Amino acid sequence: MQARALGGSDCEAWHTGILHQPVNSLSSLAYLVAGAWVATRPGSDRADRLRGAVYGAAVISNGIGSLLYHGPQWPGSALIHDAAIPAAVLFIAVDDLAVLRAWGIRSQLTAYAAVVGAACVLVAAVPTASGPVSALSATLAVAAEIALARRGGRVSAHPAIALAATVLAAGLAGLAGRTGSPLCRPHSLFQGSGSAARRRIAAHLTGTSPDRPALTRHCAAAQIPSRSTAMKGRP
Repeated sequence: MQARALGGSDCEAWHTGILHQPVNSLSSLAYLVAGAWVATRPGSDRADRLRGAVYGAAVISNGIGSLLYHGPQWPGSALIHDAAIPAAVLFIAVDDLAVLRAWGIRSQLTAYAAVVGAACVLVAAVPTASGPVSALSATLAVAAEIALARRGGRVSAHPAIALAATVLAAGLAGLAGRTGSPLCRPHSLFQGSGSAARRRIAAHLTGTSPDRPALTRHCAAAQIPSRSTAMKGRP
């Protein structure tokens, strides 16, 4: 059965009903809460609020994709799930690049739409490319963090290390909880392949993790002007 194939490598046992993998499904709600919180945070200006809304929507899309993938597993669930992952991570890369290049909000969102669109088309055309696309997106985000931290000649690797550590921790949690791994417990209420990784990433993306304050993250630590200052006077 095709439905059983979805999430089959994520350890959790498959159940009948609307939520075929209930633990992984319900843990996806962390993304929905986190994304809503990011999207509704007050910004310093209209551009900041718009960035927060777009980023929040990307985080929410991860929750929706994961909920569909592990829950009802309707047709198209895998595509939404696989496309949503790079959508959130690529925002970090483009957001950092926008600061480095002093882009206005229009240029930033145009670039973001282009790279996310390309990622979605690739994942739709070649479903097996979802893993490499997500890995490449994470690599670009870490590289952008390093470039932004080094801006102005001062090296502050903490934000990049924090992001890399989050990605690594999520990856290790996923590998540890895969089907067939020694830590796989199909009927456990703790599923390392999904729930722990989702909580860690959601905390990091929204700034509830102490190592990355969302949207205003490392500007002060690296003595980089905030986005509202960098973008002032730009469209």
